[in-house]
Formats: sequence, C-alpha cells, structure tokens
Amino acid sequence: MLFCLATEKATAEDQLYKIAGQKAFPPFSYVNQEDSLTGINIELMERVADETGLTFEFVPMELKEAEEALQRGDIDAIAGMTYSLEKDRDFDFSTPYFTMSDSLVIPKDRADEVSGIEDLRDAHIVLQNETPGLNTLINLRNTNFTLVTNQYNGLFMLWNQRADVLIGNKWTSTFFLNKYNIEDEYVVLDIVLDPADYAIAVREGNEPFRTTIDKAITDLKATGEINQLIEKWMKSDNEEVARLQHFITLLIIFLAACAFVLIMIYIWNKRLKVAVDDQTRDLMLLNNDLRQQRQRTADSNAFKDQILNNIDTGIVTFDLNFMITSCNKRALDILELSSTFNLQHSSVFMEIFHDDLFQSERKNVPRLLDMNNNGKRKIIYYCLNKMYNSLENQAGYLLTIHDETEKRELEQKLITQEKLHALGQLVAGVAHEIRNPLTSIKTFVDLIPRKFNQPSFQEMLMKHLPSEVNRLNRIVTDLIDYARPGPPNVQPCTAKELITMLAFLQVTMKDHAIDFEKQLDETMIFYIDPQQIRQVLLNLLFNSIHAVENREKKHIIMLMERQDSRYGKIEIIDNGKGMNQDEMNHLFEPFFTTKEKGVGLGLTLSYNLIQENGGDIAVSSIPEKGTTFTILLPVYQEEGLLNETEYPGH
Repeated sequence: MLFCLATEKATAEDQLYKIAGQKAFPPFSYVNQEDSLTGINIELMERVADETGLTFEFVPMELKEAEEALQRGDIDAIAGMTYSLEKDRDFDFSTPYFTMSDSLVIPKDRADEVSGIEDLRDAHIVLQNETPGLNTLINLRNTNFTLVTNQYNGLFMLWNQRADVLIGNKWTSTFFLNKYNIEDEYVVLDIVLDPADYAIAVREGNEPFRTTIDKAITDLKATGEINQLIEKWMKSDNEEVARLQHFITLLIIFLAACAFVLIMIYIWNKRLKVAVDDQTRDLMLLNNDLRQQRQRTADSNAFKDQILNNIDTGIVTFDLNFMITSCNKRALDILELSSTFNLQHSSVFMEIFHDDLFQSERKNVPRLLDMNNNGKRKIIYYCLNKMYNSLENQAGYLLTIHDETEKRELEQKLITQEKLHALGQLVAGVAHEIRNPLTSIKTFVDLIPRKFNQPSFQEMLMKHLPSEVNRLNRIVTDLIDYARPGPPNVQPCTAKELITMLAFLQVTMKDHAIDFEKQLDETMIFYIDPQQIRQVLLNLLFNSIHAVENREKKHIIMLMERQDSRYGKIEIIDNGKGMNQDEMNHLFEPFFTTKEKGVGLGLTLSYNLIQENGGDIAVSSIPEKGTTFTILLPVYQEEGLLNETEYPGH
C-alpha cells in the first residue's frame, strides 16, 4: 500500500500543469522584455510549486481567452483571477491571497469634476471586461461604457481622448503612466468600488489540485512570504520608475537648455510674421463667422416666417403698451384685412380688443367670440398670453386667434344628421314592436265572424288578445317614459338603504340557484333619486339573471364603494354569456335587445335616469366570460359643497 501511495505522489509531482497569466496586468502578471511571464501572480505560483513539488508551465493569455481555455481543459489554472458568484459556477477558486478595489483614472483637468462614482453619470467610461466594478456601473443610470480585453487598451483609449475616465487597478494604471512618463497628466482616485478577492482559479471539479494550492497558499500566508512578495514588487516598481523619471528629467533639462537658444532666435525672427499671420487669420475667421451667422439668422427668420404664415392659428404680438409688433397671414385672413396697419378697421379685432381680457389679470384664459359680421355668423376662439425675453422679463403679449366658424357649422350638421338617424331608428323600432301585437290582434278580429261561437276559439281569444293589448300598452308606456322622464327627486340615500329596496330579489336569485354576493361600503351616502336608481339596478340585475340562466355555475356580484370625493361606484358583475363588440355598440339604443320577448327600452331608460341623476354608466364584456356594468353616482356632501354640485335633472 505504501508503494502505491508513493507511486501516486510521484506521478502527481511529475505531471506538468499549465498555468495561464494575463499578458498586460503589471505588476501582477505581464510579459517582460525576455518575452516570458513575470509578476506577483507568477512568482507566487513558482513558490507554490516549490512548496508542493509540482511542475508549472506559464502561458500568457488574455483573461477571457484564459477562462475559455480553462473550461475546455486546455490549461489547468489561472493565476490571479477575481472571485465572483457568476464565475464560481464555472470554476473552483483557491483561498484568496490578495484583496483590491478598482480606482478611477481621470485627466487632471477634470479632477475637480469627479469626486465619486456618482459623478460618472453621462461620462464615457472604459474598463476591462470582467472588472468587479462592472455591476455597479450597470446599475448606475445614464452611463456609457466600453469594455476592453486588458487595462493597457483602456489607458490607450483614455490617452487618445476616446473616453472620459478609466476604471481599473491602481497599480497597473500607475505602472503604465510612469512607463510612458505621463503621470503628471492624470489623477488616480482611490475610491472603494466593489473590492474583489484575487485567487487561483482551477477547472470545476478539480478538487485535488485546488486543495493542494490552498494548502500551499495558507502556508505562505502563515510564514509572511506573500506579504513580502507583494512589498518587493511594489518597491521594485517604484524604484525603477523613480530612476527612469530622474533620467528623463535630466535629459529634458539638457535638451531644453540646448533648444532654448534656437527657439529664442526662431521666435525673434518669426515674431513679426507670426503676428501678421495671426491677425490676418483672426480677421478671416471673424469674417467667416459673421457671414455664417448672418446666413443662419436669415435662414432662421425665413423658417420662422414660413411656420407662422402656414399654421392654422392667427398670431398677433404686442409690446407692453399694446402696440402691434407683428401679425401673421392667418390672423389677417381671420380678421379680413390686407395688412397689419389697419387692424382698427377690423370689426372682429375691435370686438376682441374691447373685451375685458386686455384689462383682466387672467389674460391666459381662452375666450369665445360669437358675432354677426355683415349678416354672417363668425365664431372666434382667442387667448392673450404674456411674452418674456431671454432674461425672463416680460417683453409684450401674444394673441392667438382660431376661426371655429366652419367647425361649428360642420358639428351642427353632424348633430342634425345624428338626430335624424336616431329618429329613423326610433320610428323603425316602434313600427317593428307595434306590428307584432297588431298582427296577432288583426288575425283574431278576422277570425271572429267565422269562429266566434267555437269554445276553443273563445278560450284562445280570451287568453292571447289581452296579453297582446298589454304588450302594446307596455311599449307605449316605456316609450313615453323614455321621451319624457320625470325630474329626479334627489335626496341622501345610504348604500344600505339602496340595497334594502332590492331584498325581494333574494328569492329570485335562490329560485334560479344563483350565487349572489354583495360588497358594500355602508358609510357611503349617495345624493340621488332612490326610486329611479332602484329601477336602474332592478333592470341591470334582471339582465344579469337572464345572462347567467344557462351557465352551470351562476354568480352575480354587486359592489358599492367610494370612487373619489364626489362620486360613488356601483358595479354589477356576472359570469354570464357576455356580449360581442357589435352588441355593445348598440347596447343603449332604443328597441335593441337580445331577448326573445324584450322590448329594448330598459337599458335606454336606465341610461337616461342615470344621466338625470348626475351620474354615468359604462360596460365591459367578454363573450362566454361575463359582463360588468359600472355606474358612477354623486355622493352626499356637506351643505357648502352640495350647493356647488350641478345635477342635470335637479
């Protein structure tokens, strides 16, 4: 057994593990001048190899490329990968050995504008894909960001002014800024932004390898070697950068001293020519700007004039003393004038000008002018508004005029046509409803001379003739109620009192096996004619009973609740056969009915009674699902408020 364990250990130690490191992530991992990977992460893995006796081969890759390779099994681990819940689903992570938060890198001239992550709204942000701060940016509104494969590419975009700010590792940013000697042009802000743990990522399920790395990292932490490693790299980088900066400073001073004399000579000889060229160029630019500005002004004025002269609204402007400053073509047409200089000759304008609107403080209230102008009716809507300049000071007044004469005439014609159409429908309905009982009566009258002495005929005559006469009487009575409904006797009526009037319906509901549910706000008090609204509710409930009579489960709900401070709501909901859109379009028309023996005036009368009580009714229905009638009625208010409420029939 000991031989087998020794053999397995030897096999594991002889195995070559491929470890991926980022190509451009100094000082953690990057490709040096010898074209090999180096950095904190790489040296850490080398010490892990010394601790465990494993053999590692380091492969430079981009982070995204390394993640895909690890999932395929092309490599065995990724050195220095940030931990997240999403990545934890695909990889196993070792014990973290370093925690770090991203920082902001911004140009120095914008340093005063950015003090935190909230100041990045509306800024173009560049950051490396898989950066821990990405989730924060996604949740930040009005942000525009670009993802790059590594931080060097992000800094390159920032240098070329293709981005406003870089979010990335502070040490990596400082490394590249110092390397290219541009550290004075940018500011690195240490802002805590989604701190992330750095660890070694292995393939999902590779538990033995992860456990081996965990033990080695734990031992290195215990001995303090990881902290020494990090301090060594940071110090080494800083010293190298400092030496490079010192050398560059000396070189710049030497070159500046050599070039100073040449520059002074060049400036002395060219100063006059440059001054003349600058003045000439400035004059040319000013001349071009002036020409472009004049063209823009002319285009703007032409555009404004075209708009004002082609809209259907008349516009007249005045100064603070009500002197006319402009008038568009449509206003002249409405005022029946040929120019703005003789507005006082327009009878329409004189009517408007002498209205108290010009003296009233409520100048922005639309007014209506209905006048007879030389035997022709003219209807004008007009409104006077204040105008302000760019400093928010009042500069004058704006009068808008609309000629509504033709619109009103068309509306009147349409109303007349609708009345004639409704009258035709009413006459046709009356004729149709009366013809049926009259036909039956005429048939009986024609048979009286021949069959009067027959007992069976006499029995049939006595049975059917009165019912047909009663049907005629009911049609005429409903028609009279529809044409001349009585004025409502409005009074306070509680919801409980209103539903008590319908108590006898409980028997009808029970006989038809209907589940009748009532939901009432008993504190609500309507201001209505109780008898008229009772008639409406009876009509609607009988319609619901008829609608559910063929359903297996019959259910009707009556709901009474407050809609707002002025109205209460009554809903009657059933699960009956419902109605299609065509039936709903004709629902409140006289003599329209879906019942075999219905007259078709019930809903029409209900609609009129609700209108007379100052309310409104609406209906929604789905075929084979059910129908809902919604009634809005005034609620009782205090005496002061009650006097202000208007009821069409009261």
